[in-house]
Amino acid sequence: MLLNTHDDLPHPVPPAAFLRYKENYFFILFSPATGVFGLSHLNFEPGFDRGRFSCTLSVRGKLIKYANQIPFPQDFALTREIGDGRLSVAFVEPHGRFDMRLESDDVELDVVFTRRQSTFDFGACRSAAPDMPTFQEVMTLGLNLPYNHHQQGLSVKGRLRLKDGGETIAIEGYGYRDHSWSMRSDNLVKEHTWCGFNFPSLTIGSKTIQTLHRPGLVAREGYVADADGPRAFRAIATRAVGDGPDGLPAKLVHELVDVFGRAYTIESDVAERLAHVPLYSEVPSSNGDVYHVVENFCRCRLKETGEEGIALIELGRSSRVGGAFQ
Repeated sequence: MLLNTHDDLPHPVPPAAFLRYKENYFFILFSPATGVFGLSHLNFEPGFDRGRFSCTLSVRGKLIKYANQIPFPQDFALTREIGDGRLSVAFVEPHGRFDMRLESDDVELDVVFTRRQSTFDFGACRSAAPDMPTFQEVMTLGLNLPYNHHQQGLSVKGRLRLKDGGETIAIEGYGYRDHSWSMRSDNLVKEHTWCGFNFPSLTIGSKTIQTLHRPGLVAREGYVADADGPRAFRAIATRAVGDGPDGLPAKLVHELVDVFGRAYTIESDVAERLAHVPLYSEVPSSNGDVYHVVENFCRCRLKETGEEGIALIELGRSSRVGGAFQ
């Protein structure tokens, strides 16, 4: 049998070597009437024996950050509360109520997230839009390993107490949660968008991603949830308009079509964002690569109905593509 001249030599590391399992929770709150916006991230990686916790708030324009890391919890499976002793989420009612509490050096945050829309399972996108690459396909590098992802539009209500001065601020508005548990290649991501749109009558989620391994192959998934229930999008397009802050677009336009052919065109005003906070979703790689993410809380408008809403426009890029967002 004729072998290759390079078979005896060390081989290039295959991208699949960087796959790992992660369970991720995000809880996002919008309280525009009191000027409070925020994002909590609870991240569990058993292969690295770690749980990472963060809560980043913009309180009337002031950035307040909390972050911590603990060993992977031994009693993790099916527990009804996750936390590190300071930031916690209790699962009170399945798909119905989630209580979040933070006591940091700077703040006490006590909020309750309750169901506003039904939970959407992104697995539906595989059959609803078979012509679009899925996150499972792209993020597991074509191996189609398990990739589970849910999202849900919520309402949020509670209070925030500032320890410097003792002021208590009411929290009330839209919220949503994102929950995934899967094999994934986050450290190979080139860039992504992850956007949630909250309108009085509906919730919309849209996300795109491509990897450094296969640039140009863009996964697209999304959904709309309203009084009729959740349903997947069969077409997703995004385009940037104008020049905004920190190298971001002035506006981001989503052109979406659901499985029944109904169009949703959403324009988000990034240039006049209400608040923005950083997200440190990944531990920097040993080679110095960093993944930069910024969360933009923006006003948005649904063109077809004129309905006004509020959006989270999350944009991320590898340090191989660009620097940190400001």
